[in-house]
Amino acid sequence: MAKRFLSVLFALLLVIPFTAFAASAADEVISVGKSYTVEYYTAVENAFPKKAYKKEKKLTDGIIAKSNSMSDTAWSEFYRGTAVEVTIDLGEVMAVTGATLGEYQYRTAGIWCSRYLEIYVSENGTDFGLVGKTVNENLVTQTQQKRVEFKVTLDKAYKARYVRAVFSSDVFTYVDELSVYGSKDASNAVSAEKTIIPEKEISGDIDGINSVCLMYTATKYTTETIKPYFAYVDKSGKVVDTMFDAMLFLGMPVTSSADGYMRQNDMKSFVSVAMDATTNMGALNTVVGQLKSELGLGDDFQYPIFFSVPNIGIYNNAFGEIDGKTVSSYSLEERTNIVKWYIDYVESQFAASNFENLTLKGFYWFAESIDYARSTNESELVANFNDYSHEKGYKTMWIPFYSAAGIDEAKDLGFDSVTMQSGYAFNGGEEVGSANEKACKDAAAAVKRYGLNGLEFEVDCYVADYAKRFEKYVNAAYGAGLIDNGMITMYQVGDHLYQSSKGTFSRTVYDLTYEFISGKYEEFAPVIEGDITITVTAGDYVRGKFSVKDEDTSSAKLEVINLQKVEGLYIEAYGNGRINIEAGNAVPGTYETSLAVTDGTNVSNTIKVTIIVLPAEGEESVAESDPVEPGEPTDTEDSSMLMWILIIAGAVIVIVVVAVVVIKIRSSKKK
Repeated sequence: MAKRFLSVLFALLLVIPFTAFAASAADEVISVGKSYTVEYYTAVENAFPKKAYKKEKKLTDGIIAKSNSMSDTAWSEFYRGTAVEVTIDLGEVMAVTGATLGEYQYRTAGIWCSRYLEIYVSENGTDFGLVGKTVNENLVTQTQQKRVEFKVTLDKAYKARYVRAVFSSDVFTYVDELSVYGSKDASNAVSAEKTIIPEKEISGDIDGINSVCLMYTATKYTTETIKPYFAYVDKSGKVVDTMFDAMLFLGMPVTSSADGYMRQNDMKSFVSVAMDATTNMGALNTVVGQLKSELGLGDDFQYPIFFSVPNIGIYNNAFGEIDGKTVSSYSLEERTNIVKWYIDYVESQFAASNFENLTLKGFYWFAESIDYARSTNESELVANFNDYSHEKGYKTMWIPFYSAAGIDEAKDLGFDSVTMQSGYAFNGGEEVGSANEKACKDAAAAVKRYGLNGLEFEVDCYVADYAKRFEKYVNAAYGAGLIDNGMITMYQVGDHLYQSSKGTFSRTVYDLTYEFISGKYEEFAPVIEGDITITVTAGDYVRGKFSVKDEDTSSAKLEVINLQKVEGLYIEAYGNGRINIEAGNAVPGTYETSLAVTDGTNVSNTIKVTIIVLPAEGEESVAESDPVEPGEPTDTEDSSMLMWILIIAGAVIVIVVVAVVVIKIRSSKKK
């Protein structure tokens, strides 16, 4: 009996330490030293080239920032991107129980910590499931300069080789470490259910309005200068067709306030300038009345306009008087009341102006990003603006700058129209660099990702190559399908589009704008006529041709892309259809490759190029065989490989035999 008791006790002693170890192992960091990849949800390398992500290994090196300083070498810097996705490869399937993300908050320096952290896991690197999330929009408003940490504790242990963290990145985001917790033993862990993220669709027009031009009231448009925006005119000024579907009247803040925010009297002055009887809206009202019959719009036609709502800041001193009470702009309620007062005031002033040929269609939110660091209720303020506008029967617009904070929730906040800027028309700042033409396509990709309405065309005719830059806007919008199902807003410096219509600046900008917004613009992709076969003798050189056509681009401007390399062959191909092949090191046989052609925007069909390499004079002919794909070993390479395998195997056998003999000799000597 005593022996049995001791046996049981000994067994328990063995089990208890093991159980304790297993429990603590679940809390271990299993990500240190692991490799990872980084992806921005809104690409930054083209819009902000100096802030492109530089690959490094800091996020999983186990080093935490030692000071509350932005110069601490532990920080990894991310710039905008809407959200950053970091995927860690654990190397094998493990049990994952949680994760932490260490960030830096330094609001006044533009270093904002994230508003949320999402954790996904995957066993195969393809199918990811969302297993945990934390949201804290209050941290970013804190003024204290410090390290903050997001923590996600999972409800159970999940099997995962790949762990993906997704966190918002609104301006600068500094991260020192992404730590994954769990254990190598995944026997009791469960598989995560794959998360299906539905693709969003471009939101399209507003009640049939596909194009809106921004009209800055400081320009003080006259009937002459505003006419080419309402009607498309030829070089002589003759009316040919309608132009923009609507106009947006807006202005930069004009105020004597030290903080730059407009007060009540400033807003009233802005409305007065916009609704002047002879310029701006007054001039537009006159032009519409003069031309609507000529353009076949009908006597009852009223042209839609949108009106800007100034940026509503936060301050303690008085904004003005609402309902007999002096109000400030500090709390959410006060700021919302200012928005409501402003909308009501614009509505009443518009009615009093008696613009019989215009209709107030809606309002535009002037702030080009959502300033989450300004208060804990910025999202609510925007939502309140949209709600009140809709209650009054108006539509709402927003035009955020590229990768602006808030584009990921813009449609959820209630905006009817959101069009994205790219900034390619302008010279960038020293810190972030100037955008390149690919930024236009990146903006179009962001529109699709977040289900926005379209793009903003931008032009500054004082910038070098402004006309060529503008073409890239049009190319990107066309490639994204916005000409059929999307919305375009048009930004211009001053009255540059008017100047373009007159020929003072390149007429191309005006004409391209009209062609696109009227649906008449069209691009043609290059077309290559069929696959080709080229024969070359081993060790020799040959020139071949393929037939390529492009209805709107000369062959000199076409470029070959996606040309696959072939081992042993040197291949050169050009957009004009010429292809050169040198078979200096090629073994006789049949090879295949492929290529396509681009005009810089559109890509052609891909053709197959079959290359037959004949034996040189005096060489034996090879038997006909299947084509060799790019990168596929030839029969000779296979034979060579087999020969080396046999040689190595023989050497190993010899070494083993010698070793056995030596051992036997030594053994016999000892005896």
